[in-house]
Amino acid sequence: MRPHRSFARPHGWLLAAALVLAALLPGVDAGAAEVSLYEVKVPLDGTSEAERAAAFSRAMQAVAVRVSGRREAAANATVTAADPARHVQRYASGSDKTLTVGFDGGSVDRLLQQAGLTFWAAERPLTLVDVTSDDRTAAIDAAQWRGLPIAWQAGAAAIGPAQAVLKGTPNGLQFDWSFSHAGQTVQARGTLEDGIHLAADTLAARYAPPSSRGSSTLVLRVAGMGDVRSYTGALAYLDSLSVVRSVAVEALEGDVVRLRVVVRGDRELLGRIAGLEPKLQPAARGADAASDADFSFEP
Repeated sequence: MRPHRSFARPHGWLLAAALVLAALLPGVDAGAAEVSLYEVKVPLDGTSEAERAAAFSRAMQAVAVRVSGRREAAANATVTAADPARHVQRYASGSDKTLTVGFDGGSVDRLLQQAGLTFWAAERPLTLVDVTSDDRTAAIDAAQWRGLPIAWQAGAAAIGPAQAVLKGTPNGLQFDWSFSHAGQTVQARGTLEDGIHLAADTLAARYAPPSSRGSSTLVLRVAGMGDVRSYTGALAYLDSLSVVRSVAVEALEGDVVRLRVVVRGDRELLGRIAGLEPKLQPAARGADAASDADFSFEP
């Protein structure tokens, strides 16, 4: 469950028209893969209360890693001292000796903030894994634990273009890894699992920076409001982003809407998350109405 967010809009004919169009618009189609942040599956050793409690603790540690983007979050003192039962919203045991646990998003976010941990948004780049290996189990398990959306090279055409590339070249019993995204390339040597962690660590450094430990209130000017449909689409898109906590409209001036937005992180992080798809891009500077805008929206 995602944390509760508030969403304010102006009064008048624009509000009425926007509400009508909101009911007609399809759901926001995110170009980035969206990860389920607050639901994890962990091993369940048995049916006793003690064994279930141990599984809840593992689930709490796993969700802390997935949401924060940091492997060390599993050993964070605040996380390990927390009572998982206070944050669990639902759970179900499976026939494969696993326990699927769904946590309350707002409750987990508050805990991780108390722990001083960062926040990695649910919108994450798809990583294309280019490697030859007969056994992918370790890589798949590591990707699930980190919340890293991956696609294997053979199936990439059916999924869409990758937004990040992890390439592994065999070197003895290990691989030489190269991970590229957003004009940056990092390299390492290790196992299949190490390659996944290289990708996740690099992406978390970019999309879960220190600023994401807290929240910021931003005043944004978004251009491209040529009609009510564009206006409604921009509001719906911003509200759909997991880093956004609230959106309030302050004014509409020509084709530019001025918004007060509360986000996890800062303006730079919001721009990085929005940059994963073409809907919201930095506005071009010029003599037109968009010259004073921060972003331009493309439905």
